[in-house]
Amino acid sequence: MAINFYECIHEGLLENRDRDLLVWPEPFLAARTYTGEAILNRISAIRSELSGAGLRQGQSVLLVLPVTFDLICTLLAIMAMGAVPVLPPAASSLRSLLFLVIKGAINGVITQRKLPLPVSWLANRVGITLLSTEGIAPSSAWLPPQPVDPDQPALISHSSGSTGRAKPIRRSHRVLLAQHRALSDAFPPWPRQRDFPLFPNILLHNLATGTVSILPDLPNDITRMEPTRIVQQIANQHVQTLTGNVYYVQKLLQHAEQHSLTFPDVWALGIGGSPVPEPLVHSLKKVFVRSAIYIIYGSSEAEPIAIRPVGPEHSAPCAGYAVGTIHPAVRVRISTFGTLTLRDGVSYAAGEIAVKGAHVATNGNDWLRTGDFGYLDEHKQLFLTGRKGNERLHRGVQHYQVEHVLLSVNGIKRAAARSTEQGFTLYVEGNAEEAALWKALEANFPREIFTRLCFRKKLPVDARHHSKIRYDQLR
Repeated sequence: MAINFYECIHEGLLENRDRDLLVWPEPFLAARTYTGEAILNRISAIRSELSGAGLRQGQSVLLVLPVTFDLICTLLAIMAMGAVPVLPPAASSLRSLLFLVIKGAINGVITQRKLPLPVSWLANRVGITLLSTEGIAPSSAWLPPQPVDPDQPALISHSSGSTGRAKPIRRSHRVLLAQHRALSDAFPPWPRQRDFPLFPNILLHNLATGTVSILPDLPNDITRMEPTRIVQQIANQHVQTLTGNVYYVQKLLQHAEQHSLTFPDVWALGIGGSPVPEPLVHSLKKVFVRSAIYIIYGSSEAEPIAIRPVGPEHSAPCAGYAVGTIHPAVRVRISTFGTLTLRDGVSYAAGEIAVKGAHVATNGNDWLRTGDFGYLDEHKQLFLTGRKGNERLHRGVQHYQVEHVLLSVNGIKRAAARSTEQGFTLYVEGNAEEAALWKALEANFPREIFTRLCFRKKLPVDARHHSKIRYDQLR
């Protein structure tokens, strides 16, 4: 049976044509709102332009656009016509974009401004259609979605590249629909909800459910974010729920603590994208004073895998990162790699985590190997203890356990434990005293598993979340 994931969004926009569904930040803290009708009109106009240029169902179209209203509408227009939108890796260079066009079987490229004639001529010579969103004529012809094979890619994005080169993630229409349903089951939307999403999949989900999305006022490079502007948006736009990665919420927390701020009107906060330190979530409770706080574990191919509502109890960092209960629609298989022994003598069989389910993007019915290592405890709670490429154990210990303990020491911003044949080489970013670090380590692990402790001004992280350590770049 042919389907199109965009149909969910199309119906949500039709049902809410007179309501503001997108609130886009403008300069000087102004905001521009878009109703369901305005979004449908822009999708229709872009879709007409794409069809007129000869792009067809099943073809791949690369979006080289800044994060704007047009980026969202262009992505949806491509999906609506049955073509495949392709989002480039974070922080892509011109060279990497050219490589993607050549190797990714790209049929069209969409930019914000028209490219010079020589570039257009060359693209036409090699069979690539170039378009820009500049000057597209308005349209109100709301065509229904084009049905496609449910296993055709609905969206191609890219991984964070934390273990090397960013890899393409192909999510089919069937998988995106299942992810939408899984999110609805885990976090049922309520009428008039006002959400502050950081992740694109949450925005697509919101459009389908009729949830108002207030887009964070962020530059393309999140490391240049201005927390003051984000905090003012949360207050001015009466944000009730928000999601973010570790880097993002750390910046908000730091700003709030410096200015003695709290967010009493936020009801729920979800954190994901990379391992979430235990001290961070409990510090957030002092600022998001009425919020339910959730750790959401997943991957680009499977969102969510596990969810942990953070209660008053603290999980011991030496046990790894506690990510909660497996989503009921997901099956988990752990290929035993070794035995972890915690400081209280309790042992667990640990290995690489593989998942399978309706909202897991794999080739056919295969299991998805996440690249994360961990274990399930006696309460069926999932813990992360390592990452592929750095998974070697020493005396029953993996590197995430060590890093989590280091992050519990005041003054540490980032920590990495690279596993070598001799033991763990430790790298830390921050201003903690060396004696405090050794005290924390020796209270949780055998001293002989550590070879060196190195302070660094900055540790290498991925270009997408700015939270995952690039172990291959540690020096």
